[in-house]
Amino acid sequence: MNSLLAKPTAVLAVGGTDTDREQIRSAVRGGAATAVLDAADVDEARTTLTARDDVGCVVALDGDEAAFLDLDDAVSAVSEHLPVLAYVDDDPEVATTVARTGRRFLPRSADDAALRDAVDGAMETYEERRQAAADSAMFGTLLDEGGLSMFAKDDQGRYVRMADVPYTPDPDEVRGKTDVEVFDHNPAVAAAATEDDLAVVETGEPIRGKRENFSQQGGEYWSESTKIPWRDSDGNVQGLVGFAIETTGQIQAERKLEKQRRRFDEFASYVSHDLRTPLQVSLGALELARDGDEKALDRIERANERIKEIIDDLNALSKGDRSDGTLSEEVLDVLEVGVASVDLVDVVESVWRVNETGDATLEVDVPEGTEVVTGTETLRPLVENLLKNAIDHGGPGVTVRVGTLDRGFYVEDDGPGISPPNRQKVLEKGYTTSEKGTGTGLAIVTETVNQQNWELMVTDSERGSGARFEVTDCPVVTPVTATPGGVIELSERVDVGDVSVPGRATYDETADRWTVVGNGRDIWQDIDEFHFVYGDASNPVRVEGRLDAFEGVQEYSKAGLMVRDGLDDDAAFGFVGATESHGTETLWRAHRGEDAASDQFEEPYDVYQWYRIDVVGDEVTLSFSRDGDEWQALDQHRIDLDDSLAVGLAVCSHSEAETSEAVYDSVTVTELVVE
Repeated sequence: MNSLLAKPTAVLAVGGTDTDREQIRSAVRGGAATAVLDAADVDEARTTLTARDDVGCVVALDGDEAAFLDLDDAVSAVSEHLPVLAYVDDDPEVATTVARTGRRFLPRSADDAALRDAVDGAMETYEERRQAAADSAMFGTLLDEGGLSMFAKDDQGRYVRMADVPYTPDPDEVRGKTDVEVFDHNPAVAAAATEDDLAVVETGEPIRGKRENFSQQGGEYWSESTKIPWRDSDGNVQGLVGFAIETTGQIQAERKLEKQRRRFDEFASYVSHDLRTPLQVSLGALELARDGDEKALDRIERANERIKEIIDDLNALSKGDRSDGTLSEEVLDVLEVGVASVDLVDVVESVWRVNETGDATLEVDVPEGTEVVTGTETLRPLVENLLKNAIDHGGPGVTVRVGTLDRGFYVEDDGPGISPPNRQKVLEKGYTTSEKGTGTGLAIVTETVNQQNWELMVTDSERGSGARFEVTDCPVVTPVTATPGGVIELSERVDVGDVSVPGRATYDETADRWTVVGNGRDIWQDIDEFHFVYGDASNPVRVEGRLDAFEGVQEYSKAGLMVRDGLDDDAAFGFVGATESHGTETLWRAHRGEDAASDQFEEPYDVYQWYRIDVVGDEVTLSFSRDGDEWQALDQHRIDLDDSLAVGLAVCSHSEAETSEAVYDSVTVTELVVE
């Protein structure tokens, strides 16, 4: 009795005589019932109810209490909502028994009209109850299994039900609370959402596809929310039901297209600005060369080299990343597919040499070998315009200093500085304090920083005067000199976090190969669910290895190397590895209990298969390699790690129902000796 396709139009008469059943047929004629079925006893009734989906009411014709209770059990086993009507002699004990079971009692003394009304009412109630139960079950299934961010709220905007999906609060903890109480880390967004809830309740009008924006560790996120009035059987609004669909990827794509459009619009302006300085140097030196100044020829040569560099940068920008993951190594080398990095000192010094610096002095407080993880075509114009701004506005004999920050770098001078009211204005296109200025240089800096999702701040120089430009949230990697020491073996296998399917791992000693299978919703924000093969190590330490094969089941399924400050699911950690559809991924939790953040590099997965993590104190460097010999750093983070660490291999399927499998070879964990 679980089919909603068969309309309940039949009555099942159980027990009694032929005369009794004929009376039932006569009485219900003209009502909701179109057929009366017979069953001599409870067993026959059970058989009929199992075979038929159209029974809408059971009428008990025997007055025996035990027989009625057996029939009640049989009907309840088929459907908890199917009504039973006891149409028997007027016996107080039987009536009491019927009432105790929640069924309806109608004495035989009632006329046919009363019997027909009782059957019709029972069938109507049954149809309503079974439909409501089905609706509730379907809604519950969507909430529990649909993987959609769905919810129901009362007329005050308080959660009644909420789907249990990743990256959302626990449904049990939010019940009875409004968005303002649940999402107190984003108060403005939560207040606007609650205001929308109350508007839906008060007006009875739905809100469809409204974009909502919120920020948390790991980035900025967008969703589209739909809210529909929830009405009772009388049509009165008693709350709302709704769902939210994450649209972060769509918004990011739209923003990317908009940025590209603006970049094309400003392309000519930027090219003109960047070429102006070396052209001016070249033209000025040309006049001196004609007058016999041989040193001027060197300046012309450097200026021409700078012009060539600008053309090369523009050419690189126009090509972009053309790899689809199927290109040969030779083609990849030519196109330089993957993640680029640039030596910061080399860029600063080459830019300084080609510009007209006059009596200005450059101080570079950057450790040798420090790299910024980005392309030369991105970093060079940014550095050039910051240095040129310092020279132009710092005054005669200005000293310009370049140094590194934690995930960033700065350019500062000892000139007059920038007053606080003007610090934001100087970054706007067209703003200049010079009669000959174009107001383009710092706008280029701002545009570049925004494109890379970095941060830019203008402040005072640490020397007490002058301007300081800080570029932060930027992957700057400073090399640490260390040599491998003792080898540590991977021996332990454990599921970290509340995984739904146990993981497993095996090691083939002959092939030096690990096969690791893992489940888990994610490794991100406050979720740590994955299978981990690890060894206990002491800080400083290095783990490296090759990810030979990976079978992901979701686009963010991941496998790679991990270093953790313990096995509990809120421990600080660093991770580098591969995702199914988003290339290399780095993950980190800087402090125990914080949300973890991530970056995906979107390069073809098969470009990089070797990964490495170096831990020296609280400095964690995440690197990759094509061949295991030449390594390139992806990022560097300060992570609060103890002296004792768990180091090894992690696999997360990004699915509660499925597992992912990864195969690693040449995995080594070694202690480091810092020089």
